[in-house]
Amino acid sequence: MTTMTTSSRHVRIALIGAMGIGKTTAIRTVCGDTIVESDVPNLDLAQHQKATTTVGVEFGEVDLGDGEKLEVYGCPGQERFEFVRSWVISLSQGIFIMVDVEHADAVGNTLHLIKEIADHPAPGITVILSARPTTPDKLTHFSAAIEAGGKDVFPILQVDVRDRQQMLDALQVLVSMLMFKDANP
Repeated sequence: MTTMTTSSRHVRIALIGAMGIGKTTAIRTVCGDTIVESDVPNLDLAQHQKATTTVGVEFGEVDLGDGEKLEVYGCPGQERFEFVRSWVISLSQGIFIMVDVEHADAVGNTLHLIKEIADHPAPGITVILSARPTTPDKLTHFSAAIEAGGKDVFPILQVDVRDRQQMLDALQVLVSMLMFKDANP
C-alpha cells in the first residue's frame, strides 16, 4: 500500500528468493549498515553452508529526496517461512524475485513465486533479478522458459547485489514501472 501525503510518498519493495541468494546483502548495499536484520545462526547447513540465515523481515530505507522514500523489505528464503513472505508481498507495491538462473530448479522456483505473487488480491509489479553471474545464453534460455511457463512477461535484470549502482538502477526500473502503472490504472 502506498502512503501519500502532500509532502511524502513511501513505496514498499520486497526482495524474495531462495536462501542464500543475497537478499540481505542487497538491502545492505542500498541502505548501508542501518538496516534492521533478523539473521540468526544457520542450523540447516545441509541446505546451505552460510553462517547465518534470515528468519524474519529485514528492513532498510532509501531516501530519494523531496519526501520520497523506498522501504526495502527482505524475506526469509526457506519455505517454512512462506507466511512471512506472503505477508510482505501483500504490503508491497514492487517485488524483486532474486534468482540464480543456473540453479537446477531456477525456472520452477521462479514460476512458483510468480504464482504466489499473482494470487494476492493486489499483486505488486514484479521484476526478476538474476543475482548470480551467468552467460547471456543462459539468461536468454531462462527468460524464454519463464515466458513459456507464465502468462506475463517480466523484466529480467542481471545485477551484482554487492554493487550499489547496479542495485539503484534496478530499483529505478521497478519504481519507473510503478509510476507508469499509477499513471495508467
